[in-house]
Amino acid sequence: MRERNRVSGWSRRLAVGAVVAGAGAAAAGGSGENVIIIADPLNAESMYAANYYRLARNVPDSNILYFSPGAANYQSFVGFNLAALRALIAQRGIGSQADCILLMPGAPFYISAPGLVTDSCSPVNRFSITGAYTTAFIADEVLAGVGSGLTNRYAFSTYDPARFDSEDAWLKGQPSADPSARRYYMSAMLGYTGELGNTLEEILTNVDRSAAADWTRPPGTFYFCQTDDQARSGPRHSTYPAVVAKLAALGAVGSHEMRELPRNEHDILSILTGRHTLDIAGAAMTILPGAYCDHLTSYAATFDTASQTKISEWIRKGATMSHGAVEEPCNYPGKFTHARSMTYYFQGASMGESVFRALAYVPFQGLIYGDPLCRPFDLPVTVTLADPPTNPVSGVIPFSPEGSTSKQFTFVFYFEVLVDNARVAADLTLPLQVDTTELADGWHDLRVLGYDTSYVESIGVWQSELVVDNLGRSASVAGADTTGDLATTFAFEVSAVGGGLGGNPVEIRLVQHGRVLDAAPGCEATLHAAGLQLGAGASSVHAEAIFADGMRVRSAPLQVIVDYTDGAPGGAAPAVSTSTVWAGDDAEVFVELPYRADDRADTPTFEVLDAPAQASIVAGPAGPYRLLNPDPDASGYDLMTYRVTNSAGQSDIGRVVIVYDRHPFDINGDGTLDIDDLYEIHAAPADLNFDGVADAADTRHLQRVLRCGELRDMGIR
Repeated sequence: MRERNRVSGWSRRLAVGAVVAGAGAAAAGGSGENVIIIADPLNAESMYAANYYRLARNVPDSNILYFSPGAANYQSFVGFNLAALRALIAQRGIGSQADCILLMPGAPFYISAPGLVTDSCSPVNRFSITGAYTTAFIADEVLAGVGSGLTNRYAFSTYDPARFDSEDAWLKGQPSADPSARRYYMSAMLGYTGELGNTLEEILTNVDRSAAADWTRPPGTFYFCQTDDQARSGPRHSTYPAVVAKLAALGAVGSHEMRELPRNEHDILSILTGRHTLDIAGAAMTILPGAYCDHLTSYAATFDTASQTKISEWIRKGATMSHGAVEEPCNYPGKFTHARSMTYYFQGASMGESVFRALAYVPFQGLIYGDPLCRPFDLPVTVTLADPPTNPVSGVIPFSPEGSTSKQFTFVFYFEVLVDNARVAADLTLPLQVDTTELADGWHDLRVLGYDTSYVESIGVWQSELVVDNLGRSASVAGADTTGDLATTFAFEVSAVGGGLGGNPVEIRLVQHGRVLDAAPGCEATLHAAGLQLGAGASSVHAEAIFADGMRVRSAPLQVIVDYTDGAPGGAAPAVSTSTVWAGDDAEVFVELPYRADDRADTPTFEVLDAPAQASIVAGPAGPYRLLNPDPDASGYDLMTYRVTNSAGQSDIGRVVIVYDRHPFDINGDGTLDIDDLYEIHAAPADLNFDGVADAADTRHLQRVLRCGELRDMGIR
C-alpha cells in the first residue's frame, strides 16, 4: 500500500509540469531525445516506469516503443526483437536520434545464448539483456561465432571522454570509416523487479535522485577499494593509483582504500571494490545522488542465483548505476568497468557513456543497471530562439538559434531542428531552413538542439510546438474525465477536418506515444482506452486522422493521469477495432493490434485469425502487436484479422488493413479517393467495411468517408 500511495501522489504532481514550451532548457543528463524506451505493454510495472521516466527525462513520445523486450534465445531475439526495434525506429523516422536503449522493469535480465561466444575459461551461455541490445548492429557477426574478448570499439585506453552516437562506427574510441569500426547501441536496464532485484518504489526513487543530480557538481570522493579477494579485486588493483592521480589533476578527489568499503564516510561519489559478499545495507556510509558503484563479482547480476551480493543492493543504498555479470564470466579485466570510467564521468560524460567507454570488451555478460543519463559533473547548455515561429506555420520557415554555456574555452557550435524527434535540419551555418510542406498538417513536437565544443558535446534544448497548416487539415481530442485508475475506461471525443474531395479523413484514431489504441472510419468518433493500456502515471494521447492521400494529422496532446491502483474491472470481454497501417518500403512493418481490457489480473491472449496474403508474420511473442515481412512484390492492400480473449470471453474480430502502395478505398487505383470509386463499387461491390460481405453497406461506408470532410466543413455532425 505504501508503494501505491507514493506512486499515485507522484502521478498527480506530474500534471503541473508535464508540458515544456518555449524554454531554453538544457537537456537533462545529456539528452532525452537520444533514449529509446522499450516497455512491455502487458506489464503494469513496465508501463508505469516508462511513463515516469519519459517525464523525468523529457523523452519524446516517438521514442517510447511497446513490445516484450525479452526472447527465448538470442536467435529469436535477433529475428524478432532487433527486427521490431529496427522497424519501429524506421517507421517513426528517429534513427538519427536513437543512441541508448533503456529497458523498463518487467524485462528479463538475460537472453539464453549458448554456443555463440567461445571462452577457454568458462562457457558463455547467457547474454545480459542490455548486452543483447548493444549488439544490434553486429548481430550477424555474433551469430556466426565470436570470442568473449571481442573488442568494444567505443572503449578508449586514455582519459578523454567522447559523446556516444550510434550513427558513428567506432574504432579505438574514435568515429571511423575503417572496415574494422563497429556501431553499437548503448543499452541499460532501469531496474529489475524480480527476485533479488529492486522494488518498483526503489527504481522510481532512483530516477528522481538521478534527474535531480544533473549539473550539481557535488563535492565528494571517488573511492577505489582494494581487498584481499584477489580473484574479484585483483583485476583492477593496478589501475587505481593512476586514476586517482588523473582525478586529482582534473580537480577531483579520489581515494585508493585498502578495505572493502568506505566506513563512516558520507561523501561517496563512487565505489569500485571487489568482494563476493558485502554488507552494503549495513555499512555506515552515505552514497551521494549520481554515484556509480560496483563490486566486480561473478554473480552480481545473476538474479536467479542467491549467492553473492547483487547490484540491486547498490541502488537500494543510493547509487544511480551499477554493473554486474549475469553468469560466471571469469575475471578478465576487459569484461568489467575500468577505473578510468570515473575520469570520463567527472569530465561531464553521462553515466552510461562513462561505463560503456570503460568496458574493453563487448558486454555480452555484463548488465548495465540504472539510469544512463545521469550527468552531475557537466555544465548546462542553453539554447534560445530570438524569433520563434508563430503558429500556425506554412511554407519554408527559418530558425536562427543561439547557444551559450559557462564551460571555459567552450562555445555552442552546431544546431539541429527536430520535429517529432526526427531530424529535419542540421548545420553549422544559420539560419536553418525547414520546409513545412514536407511535414503533415497538424500538431508537432518541436525541438532545437545545440551542441557545445567539449569532448562530451553537451546538448541544450529549446522546445515548443509546431502547428502546420499547408492544406487546412487538423485534428482534435477531448476527454470529459482524464484521471482514473488501471481499470478505468477513458472516453475521448476525436475528430478531424479539412482535405477536400480526394483528401478527406478516412480514419480517425486514438494514439498514445506513437501507438494506436483505438480507431474508427471517418472523421469523428468516440474512442476508448483502458487505464491498463495507458499505464499508470501521466501520459499523452492524441487524435490522429488518416487522410485519403496517406497523410497522418495529429492533434495537440491531451494529458491523462492514471493511478497505480487496480480499481474494479468491468468484467467484460476485450474490445477491438479496425485500423490501417502503411507498409512503406521498409523490410519489416510493426503492426499494433488495438484492443481494450481493464483487468490487470487477467492477461489477455491475442490470436491472428487471417494472416495477410502478401506478407509473412515474423515469429515472436504473441502480444498486442505483430511484425510483418511484406513480399517483395506486395501491392495494393491486405487484411489481417485477430481476436483477443480473456476469462470474460472473446472479442469481436479486429481488423488491420495493410496498405502497400495506395489507400484501400482507392478502388480504381488512380491514386485518389473520389466519386469514381463509388462507381466502381456499384459495378463490382467490394467489402470496404470488412464485415465479410460486399453489399450496399460498403457503398454507404465509402460515401461516409468521401463526404466526411465536406460535412465537417459545413458544420454538419
